[in-house]
Amino acid sequence: MSNPTMQAVMIRTAAALALILFSGCATQPASTADDALSDFVAVSELEPQDVVRFRDQFNTRPISDLYALLQARGDHYLVQFRRRCHELYENTFPADIRRDRNVLRAGFDTIRGCRIDQIFSIDASQAEELKLLAKRLEDK
Repeated sequence: MSNPTMQAVMIRTAAALALILFSGCATQPASTADDALSDFVAVSELEPQDVVRFRDQFNTRPISDLYALLQARGDHYLVQFRRRCHELYENTFPADIRRDRNVLRAGFDTIRGCRIDQIFSIDASQAEELKLLAKRLEDK
């Protein structure tokens, strides 16, 4: 691993994972999990994006009431909602509101009726780390 940029990314990712694991979010209230995810965004230096483009479908996986993973066109994103989104866990699916059916816009569009506040692009390894965190939270 001779690429200094790749090493820096891996160090930041490892630090973010350590913050999440050592925060004890799996045994604390949901707000602690949300705090750990906010720390993950800060430590990973994730930059918000205004728009995500996709072809036909996108998949979402809730991590907490405020965050979900989104996969579209093979790319991974962390979505933060404006409010707690309990609809992510329900069997009923409120209509999504979108101006363009192949675009999600932060601040305007919704997923399962919950308005998207911010969208962060993440890589595949970060997505896997967040999936592990989600699984830990589900198991508790």
